[in-house]
Amino acid sequence: MVRVSIKTVETAAVRLVFGILASVVLPLYFATAAAAASGVVTWGADLSMSERTKVAQVMGIQPGDITRELLVTNAEEHALLGKTVPAAYLGTRAVSSAYVRPLEAGSGLKISTHNITWVTGRMFAQALVTAGVRDAEVIVAAPVPVSGTAALTGIFKAFEAAAGQELSRSAKELAGEELYITREVGESIGQEDAGRLIEMVKREVVDRKLTEREQIIDAIRRIAGELDISLSERDIGRIASLMSKPQRLDLWLDDLEKQLQQVSDSVSQLAGQQTGLRGSLATWLQQLLDLLARLLEQFLSFAAGAVRRLLPG
Repeated sequence: MVRVSIKTVETAAVRLVFGILASVVLPLYFATAAAAASGVVTWGADLSMSERTKVAQVMGIQPGDITRELLVTNAEEHALLGKTVPAAYLGTRAVSSAYVRPLEAGSGLKISTHNITWVTGRMFAQALVTAGVRDAEVIVAAPVPVSGTAALTGIFKAFEAAAGQELSRSAKELAGEELYITREVGESIGQEDAGRLIEMVKREVVDRKLTEREQIIDAIRRIAGELDISLSERDIGRIASLMSKPQRLDLWLDDLEKQLQQVSDSVSQLAGQQTGLRGSLATWLQQLLDLLARLLEQFLSFAAGAVRRLLPG
């Protein structure tokens, strides 16, 4: 009769588990981690190292998720957006940071914000589509609550570096103006309503190819009525002036819908939540390892009992 020791069974079981890890789990982990490690982060130049660490934690990203780190200064913000956004809104310091990771074509925009008080994910999405940002995961964060108006410059810089393409300067300037006006209108009607209004008006203008100011004003009034939003004549005029400009850009309705499909009514609820592939991947792997550990424990217990029954008493 062949004698089998408990130690031999345990050793075989451990080798089996490690074989599974080596052949299935670890390749999947490293492949997924490599896919995640394609993002670019732009740090606000006025952040301290400890504040950067805090921002990274709030974003839910690890060093392995970043392939390139850049700085964005307040001077850059003023240079890019100073023509369309008042200097008071751009401030004097750069503290907002952005993480951008390109996604597969057709994925649309996936946006979350942390410590951004005035600019919602919907507002960012609308402005980014106007600027030409496509198919990307975007995380905007600051170590303390800030308005978020100046964060666009960092997002643009990170996207251009991550995607390897330069965005049109005029489109970026228009995106800054759009974000500013949306925020201003939001002062009266609320940020979420303002973001929804601008989104629907833009779709209407692009879909119907509206170019006449009166046509655009009529569309604004009708959509505001549908949303039960009361607008001042000043806000109507500002939105109409803004919406006459996207016609100069290469914007198409199907592209708008594709890019904004990730941006739902619940987008602002992502604020304050950690995002990023690393967190979900780690949770999934931990669950798998826990399962394998339980299976190994059960197998060893069963095998040990079987061996004991085979061995002479």
